[in-house]
Amino acid sequence: MTRHAELTPTRPRRPGRMAALIGLALTATMINPAVAVTDSMRFRVYLDKEPIGEHSFQVSPDTDGKQVISRANFDVKVLVFNAYRYRHESREAWRDGCLEQIRATTDDNGKAFKVEGEQATNGLALRVNGDSKRLPQCVSTFAYWNRDFLKQPRLLNPQTGELVSVRVESLGTEDRMTQGRRVAAERYRLRAEQLDISLWYTPDGRWIALESDTGKGRTIRYERI
Repeated sequence: MTRHAELTPTRPRRPGRMAALIGLALTATMINPAVAVTDSMRFRVYLDKEPIGEHSFQVSPDTDGKQVISRANFDVKVLVFNAYRYRHESREAWRDGCLEQIRATTDDNGKAFKVEGEQATNGLALRVNGDSKRLPQCVSTFAYWNRDFLKQPRLLNPQTGELVSVRVESLGTEDRMTQGRRVAAERYRLRAEQLDISLWYTPDGRWIALESDTGKGRTIRYERI
């Protein structure tokens, strides 16, 4: 991936492709400035047809902007054994569509990540597992549930602290089942290094689904509940 940090720290060990897909999908917490009250949402997450956990978001207004809490818990089992475990929590503060502060912890199947950042006069001061670097002044995360994030050319992965260059393509409208009803959903394709993700939104911008190939012939799916 292209690196855009002004200071280059010792790079933490990168997760595998499946972990990267999960991490990016789970840590999407960009603010929607139109939200005036607390907005809570839950997604059930599947690996192919097997449910593996849930991901919840809570977006709340405060005096200066918005606060977001994102929590995810995944367990992939083979027979009776737990083959993959993922735990993530991110707390973020936003102002005017820009990330002001982030505190994120991740247990990626035994690999620990800790990302902390605060906005400074010369950019976002970020620490990833204790290593420091500087990012641009206004940064956005992978904010799948806020359709406006698709306008951004680079996005911050809050699990690894990497700034990722992305490409977005509109694929038109198709019928999609969500919460027991069929809707005409707008589909977008988001691509980056090792990522190929489809996203579906209602015409008013409500995120309802995600699908992504793990690279091993299996598919991660988000369905809103």
